[in-house]
Amino acid sequence: MEFIMDAALDHRHDWSVGIDLHKDTMTVCIYCAGCGEVGFKRLACKSRFHVQEFFQNLPRPHTVAIEAVGFYRWLWDLLEPIVQRLLLADATAARALAGRRLKTDREDAFNIAELLAAGRLPTAYAPPGEVQILRDWTRRRNRLSRSHAQVLHWVKSLMNINNRPGPARLDSQGLIRYIKAQGPKLPPRHVKLLWHCVDQLTLIERQIDEIERIIVSLLDSPTFRDTRDILVSFPGVGLVTASTVLAEIGDFTRFTYRKAIARYAGLNPTVYASSRSNRTGHIAKAGPPDARWVMQQAAWTAIRIDPEIKRMWLKISRSAGRKAAAVAIARKMLMWMWYAVCQGQAYNRRADAA
Repeated sequence: MEFIMDAALDHRHDWSVGIDLHKDTMTVCIYCAGCGEVGFKRLACKSRFHVQEFFQNLPRPHTVAIEAVGFYRWLWDLLEPIVQRLLLADATAARALAGRRLKTDREDAFNIAELLAAGRLPTAYAPPGEVQILRDWTRRRNRLSRSHAQVLHWVKSLMNINNRPGPARLDSQGLIRYIKAQGPKLPPRHVKLLWHCVDQLTLIERQIDEIERIIVSLLDSPTFRDTRDILVSFPGVGLVTASTVLAEIGDFTRFTYRKAIARYAGLNPTVYASSRSNRTGHIAKAGPPDARWVMQQAAWTAIRIDPEIKRMWLKISRSAGRKAAAVAIARKMLMWMWYAVCQGQAYNRRADAA
């Protein structure tokens, strides 16, 4: 059944709108819990004008919930200025609450609308526009950094094949100097491959430099400036870590206690508890992987430069091992960051660890 909007009836309804989103199409369910009226509309995603027109003409009051998928952001940016209230539905948790209901686009959209009307819809975090922009740039920068490391790893492997020490400075300029000085001692095919690596490294380094300048300008905005200053006061935390944590965490105050932020980042240990048996396993690895990656790098740096953190790491490593202890330090540092940002104070190990 197609839903017919009647503005004259707006005052008698409170509409809940669920969207089951796919790459090419979306199914919209408009539901009123008070009278039980329900309707469906199928829209083509490529027709932005018709999508915008449809949601502009929604009866009021209404709340719209979008299913959280990897490509939801374009629809969020389109609807945020025109709908009364916009939420992001946790697709996995919402589906679990649906029970054994049939899996169709209409059923999924109705399930979201029904849970929304009942006040039981599990929601996910949708970052504000400025945070999303910072997230896009930090994720791109971090992926380029991993690509840079992969190329250097391949260069080291090539040097090992030739039983050569390789360049002392691991960047494009260092590799150029090495090839010019040591190229005659290497097979011609390997010299050609190394020049290919120089091309890759040069492009990656240029893009990283450009992105870092953009990130610096974003962090200077009033939205991020105060939190940035607090984060960089931590040992081992610089531009990359501060910007990535800001981009992935967003609003620190949305976490009500410190362990919640560790669970969001996936740095909490998994727990296996049954009857009298209670043991912990590997970290959960839920949430944003970039946040875990930069916190792990920051933890190793802090272990090297901060005596108190090093003593804590040594104490944990006696029972858990060096790597697991470093993960524990990363988790503790993230919880300290949460406390410091919520208090609006720079890093103080004794206070933050309390």
